[in-house]
Amino acid sequence: MTETPINLNEGFFPIPIKKEIKNLDNLDNLGVIKKDIKINLEIEKYSDDLLLVKGDISVTFLSKCQKCSKLTDIDLQIKTQVGIKNITEEKVDEKGPYEIHYQDLNCFSIEKLIAEEIHLNFPSRAICCELDNNDKEKENNQKVKPFKKIRDLFK
Repeated sequence: MTETPINLNEGFFPIPIKKEIKNLDNLDNLGVIKKDIKINLEIEKYSDDLLLVKGDISVTFLSKCQKCSKLTDIDLQIKTQVGIKNITEEKVDEKGPYEIHYQDLNCFSIEKLIAEEIHLNFPSRAICCELDNNDKEKENNQKVKPFKKIRDLFK
C-alpha cells in the first residue's frame, strides 16, 4: 500500500479525513479484511505541541476461532480520541490525559496511526463458540472448590 504523508506542521485545522482503504500493511496476522476499512477522522490542533485525532474507524476481519478453528467475523467499530506529538518528544514527554501517538509531523502517515489503533482494539482472543456443558461444569467446580486437592491430601 502506498502511503500518502501529510505535513501537520503546515496547513489549516481541523483536517477532515474521510476515506476507505482496501488494505494496510502489518494487519495480516489479524486475519483477512472482508470489506474496506472505513475512516472518518478529524485532526485538530489542541496546543502548540499537541494535535488531537477524533473519529471512527470500522473494519471487519475474517479470523480463525481460537477454540474451534472455524472462520468467524471480528467486527471492530473503533471510536478514537488520540493525541499526536512529534517523534522528537517521545523520550522527554510527560504522561497526559490522552493516549499519545508519536510520528514525524512533517511527513505524518495516517495509515500508521490507523494500523496502530486497529491492533490496540483487536480482541486478544477471537472466539465464535460458547463453552460446552462439560467445560462449564469443570469451570464452576474449580470456582467453588479451589483447594479441593489440598483438602483431599489431608483426608
